Amino acid sequence: MGHGCTFQWPPVEAARGPGFLTYGSPYTIVRIAPEAASRSVGVVEGGIVHPEKERALTSRRPCRWLRRGPLLAVACLLAVSAPAKTLIDINAPSVRKLALAVPVLRRGPDEVGSTHVLIAEILRHDLGTAGLFEVLDPKGYLEDPQRAPAPPDGASYDGWRTVGAELLVRGQVEREGGGIAVELRAYDVFRRTQIFGRRYTAAASEGRQIAHLFANALLEEFTGSAGPYGTRIAYVAQQGKGKELALVDMDGANPRRVTKSGSLSLNPAWSRNGRYLYYTSYLMSTPDLYLLDLTTWKTWIVSRTPGINLSGRDSPDGKELLVTLSKDGNPEIYRMDKSTRALERLTDNRAIDVAPCWSPEGRRIVFVSDRAGNPHLFVMNRDGSGVRRVTHSGSHNGDPDWSPKGDLIAFTGKDERGVFQVYVVDPEGRDVRQLTFGSRDTLDPSWSPDGRFLAVSSTREGKSGIYVFRLGSQEFRRVSPAGEEAVQPAWSPRAP
Repeated sequence: MGHGCTFQWPPVEAARGPGFLTYGSPYTIVRIAPEAASRSVGVVEGGIVHPEKERALTSRRPCRWLRRGPLLAVACLLAVSAPAKTLIDINAPSVRKLALAVPVLRRGPDEVGSTHVLIAEILRHDLGTAGLFEVLDPKGYLEDPQRAPAPPDGASYDGWRTVGAELLVRGQVEREGGGIAVELRAYDVFRRTQIFGRRYTAAASEGRQIAHLFANALLEEFTGSAGPYGTRIAYVAQQGKGKELALVDMDGANPRRVTKSGSLSLNPAWSRNGRYLYYTSYLMSTPDLYLLDLTTWKTWIVSRTPGINLSGRDSPDGKELLVTLSKDGNPEIYRMDKSTRALERLTDNRAIDVAPCWSPEGRRIVFVSDRAGNPHLFVMNRDGSGVRRVTHSGSHNGDPDWSPKGDLIAFTGKDERGVFQVYVVDPEGRDVRQLTFGSRDTLDPSWSPDGRFLAVSSTREGKSGIYVFRLGSQEFRRVSPAGEEAVQPAWSPRAP
């Protein structure tokens, strides 16, 4: 892949940015009632579900076509007249996990390959990490997917109750045109009813993305919030004596390097639409701020002022960028207008002020400063006014990342032994909670777009790697390749 560098920024935005799921494939969703022919369509543009469009289709109004995409159509088999749902708080301490069975999909007569197995495996993995489901071991399943009745009959439901299943996800895959058609349905085993379902048509290579989409939809059905499955994590990987940017899917699939500068590339940060990565690089021997287009692989220089130019954070509306510059001496925080590149200085003191991060609504900014002696977290208004300290304990606090819900700020701090751990604090600084423990460093927290997970770098297995864990859980899953030294994760956003 090429990484040519030009000196024009900002780039012209494409009408639709690349998807986080198929990196460019437009999707369409089709909904139909169970065992019926009424249908409607919602849009997934650039590989990302647009929830506001999707939710509008669950109303009881007559169905109508909205749009049809060329690569993936998703037919949703959903009861239109379903009663109001009771949503589940996954993070509540009293939540009991639902026993979930996901057998391999039924394979159509013309379908070849292992897509029917792949989709089931990914669904088990995704839903098994959600904190809501206890995925049953498929070795204990009694039913043969190829011979199972569709929909399940009384004997089928009895069989799934025998193995302990409360929720069942079944499906089938078959050839359609030049690609595949995949139908997935979720059933309540005890009530013997369908909860909802979807039908996808896609290229034969899209099985992994289909599974992620259905896992997100199922999680939203139970909790009111879609999952993060199918998103990506950018990070910094050691490459000889240099450091390069890399990407990996949140489940550890598809790791790949995205820069080949032969120098130091650091501090990746996503643009609001997920098409670009900001990062700081020593490509021209000085720490300058760059922008990488993940579709065309073109690179732009964003800032090359004297001194440091540290990676920026897009504002929630995507019009402004937070950067750290030392052009006037010590590092200070600036707000850059992306259309004019005009700078507004937000901090002005002798201290080091770095690592700014927007609140979700864009009215506040959290940052790190040593103005109190040691590095601590501070919050200010978007214009730099109203600065107040958020952390008051510990000798070193940094790496702040504001949660998508706005209720928590994750950060790195040292515990009483001097080991780096990940903590969260409310924006008022009243409640600090430690999330990670142990004798090895864990730092650089980055929120998933749904606020359920954090990506971190950790030396828990020796060499530093990128791990993902769910809030309230101590189950860490390494997503960067084994043996690769990796730091500074940055989780991709959803589509705007």
